[in-house]
Order: sequence, then structure tokens, then C-alpha cells
Amino acid sequence: MPDNTQTTNDSQTQTESLGWRAGLPDDLKQNEALKAFKTVGDFAKDDLAVRSKVSELEGKLSNYVPKLPDDASDEDRNLYYDALGRPKQPSEYKLQGEDKNAPEWTNFWKTQFHRRGITAAQADGLSGDFNAQIQKLVEAANAQRQQEITTNEQKLRTELGDKFDTSVELAKRMWTKYGEGEFDKAFENGNSAYRATTIRMLLKFAALTGEDKSPQGGMSRSSAKSSFIGYSKSPAPPKKS
Repeated sequence: MPDNTQTTNDSQTQTESLGWRAGLPDDLKQNEALKAFKTVGDFAKDDLAVRSKVSELEGKLSNYVPKLPDDASDEDRNLYYDALGRPKQPSEYKLQGEDKNAPEWTNFWKTQFHRRGITAAQADGLSGDFNAQIQKLVEAANAQRQQEITTNEQKLRTELGDKFDTSVELAKRMWTKYGEGEFDKAFENGNSAYRATTIRMLLKFAALTGEDKSPQGGMSRSSAKSSFIGYSKSPAPPKKS
């Protein structure tokens, strides 16, 4: 009979050297990662610790937004922007204060927002901020312009005294006779200081030509009280985005 004693002894030695790994499938018994664990308990403790770390990392990664590389392709960039919440098309943006009467202006900004990867919420917020800032600039410009008008009018009133109203009417009449168009319309967008200077020049010209002594036909009761501020239009603000 063949001697199986040596084979049995070899198997027992191998089993003893494997320890708890002896019960694993053959393809795992010699796995280097598992050799570090002396007992099943050691392996179980390590497994639980690893699972805890994995759960913690998964929680952090669930709210993680990857950084877009500077050399990202256009395709990757578009995928990234879309994932952040960019509308599929520029036309899908809804902007605060959107001017329906200026589609070219509005569409330009929608296109720029889309090209830059701006989300719908960000675009709406930026539009509101832009319009609010522009409004502040317009209001400040109007206030400064009104102050300049008041200052120049008061200066001219001081110079002309009680002849202010008739002098302004005379200047308008001179402008109508020798100039082009209506006086107020010609200066409605002009500088108030230039308007006052023009009135002074017209009054001097009227005195030199005798026009200040000629009958002032055409002056109605409604025009007797002249206003230096012949223009009250405020500068139009830039079209809203």
C-alpha cells in the first residue's frame, strides 16, 4: 500500500501555516493583503474600520463639486456647466427687469451668460444687480444735471433781475427768427451752462440790432412766465439686461 503519512503531514503543516486563511477559497488563501491579519478577528476589525471610512468619504463626496481643469475641452466644459445648472439654451434664462422691447440687448446678455456657464439663478441675480446699479448711476446723473440747471438758472436770474422772464422770451424770439427750429427743442439735451451763455449772447445781439426795442409779437399770457429750464427730460438709462 502507498504511504500517505507524508502527504497527511504536509497538509497539516500547510493548514497550520495558513491559519484562519485555510478556510478561504484557494484563490484567496495566499492573497498578500490577507496575510497581514493573524486572526479572523483582526480581519473583521480592519474591515469595519475601512467600511466606516468609506461611508464618511462617500458622504463628503456626495456634495463635492469637481474643479474644471484650465485645459478642459469644450465638450467637457459644456458638460460641467450643464451639471452645475446652466440652462440648455440661452433663451431659457429668465432675467429680472427683462426688456421685452429690446430683444437684441436681452439676447446678447443671455448668450454671454450661457457661454460663460452661468446658472439660471446666477444670471437672474446678476441681471438684477446690473439694473439696480445702472439705475443708481442714472439717478445720480439726473440729480447732478438738475443741480447744474438750478445753479445756472439762479445765476442768470440774479443777473437779469425782474427782466428775467421777458429776456428769456426775447432770446427765444431771436433764436426763432435767426436760428433753426425751436429754442427749447434745440437745447433739450444740451448743457445748462451753454444754454445760459446762448441766452446772454442772443440778448446782446438783440441790443445791437435793435430787436430788444421792436414789438414782441407772439408773446401770449402763457409765455409771459418764461422758464429757463426749457428741457426736463432725463437721460435715458441703458437698456436692461
